[in-house]
Amino acid sequence: MTSGSLDQHLLQEDAQKFMGAFLAEHKKWLQRKPGGKQCDLSRMDLNGINLQNALLARAILVGTHLENAKLEGADLSESDMFGAKLQGANLRRAKLKRTILRGVNLKNADLSHADLEDADFRGGLVLGESPEESLGMEQSDLSECLMDFARGQRAKFSNVDLSGASLREANLKGAELFGSDLTNVDLTGANLEDADLSDTRLTNAKLERTILKGARLANSMVSESALAKAEVDPDALDQINNLKLSIDLETTGDFKSLPPKLRTALAQHFEWLQSNGVRGCRAIIKSMSLRKLKLRRQNLTGVALYSCDLSDADLSFANLVLADLEKCNLMNANLAGALMFGTSLKGAFMSGADLSNAHVGAMPIFGADGKRTGKVRKTDMSAANLNNVKFEGVDMDGIVK
Repeated sequence: MTSGSLDQHLLQEDAQKFMGAFLAEHKKWLQRKPGGKQCDLSRMDLNGINLQNALLARAILVGTHLENAKLEGADLSESDMFGAKLQGANLRRAKLKRTILRGVNLKNADLSHADLEDADFRGGLVLGESPEESLGMEQSDLSECLMDFARGQRAKFSNVDLSGASLREANLKGAELFGSDLTNVDLTGANLEDADLSDTRLTNAKLERTILKGARLANSMVSESALAKAEVDPDALDQINNLKLSIDLETTGDFKSLPPKLRTALAQHFEWLQSNGVRGCRAIIKSMSLRKLKLRRQNLTGVALYSCDLSDADLSFANLVLADLEKCNLMNANLAGALMFGTSLKGAFMSGADLSNAHVGAMPIFGADGKRTGKVRKTDMSAANLNNVKFEGVDMDGIVK
């Protein structure tokens, strides 16, 4: 019997009946014994199946339906679970070390005490000829997930929906969470030492005894009162000052030398951001020379700089989330470490630019009420000149080219 003989539309009881044979074959495959075969359960409907303590390490479960499945104690380490549907699944104490979980739906799942070291939860979507044939989600859904006492050192959660999740006492040391939605998350006693929390939403997050030593919090949305309950570095509050979404236009960097028209546009832009679009207006600037402008670590969320000359500009560690830099001249510009989720660089001339360790990928769109619209925008470099661009440390899968 082989895994290919199991039709994806088998009734649940049939799937449960034959699963033992698949697991036996897979165990032989792992042990390199005769008659072994790697378990491939891709796209199968295994809703509610009981796989407690099952050995599925390095198995293929791409797009598998495992809603409400019983996977407590299962070994899924190094498995490929791209686009798997795991809503409400019990993964308590499961082994998911180095597992590919991109584009998964784990809403309301139980991952408490699970081993998530080096697992990849980032979004991922493969379009099919029809919506039914598509795999994954542009933003993985881990909302309302229970992850208390989970071990997720160095796990990749960038741009993931973790709203309402519970991660009490979890170990997320060195984890990547930049751009993620952590609204109403419970991080009581969690260890996020050296984690990247830049550009995250931590609205109403519980941070009592949370370890944030060495964590990056640039442009994160978190209250100072919540942060005061956590263990943080002395400069933590400086990192989140961009929450005010404003720049001192009189004294900051090269803003002093900008044309009055541009200064006024930026002032109105920051008011527009602060009021969620109720007051002010978005800055839309076209064909302006901004060569050698120094905007390191500045918040330029949503700014539109069409066809502007930004050659040799310093935009390192700047917040360029949802910014439009279409057809700009960025030759030799410094964009190292910049937040570029949803940034448009269509047709830009970027020869020699430094994008080392820049954060790229899809960005969810929020409405004026602060709620998700269900839409996302990707980092777009289509038709851009990328000759000699430095991409060290950049997730190239997060870029449209």
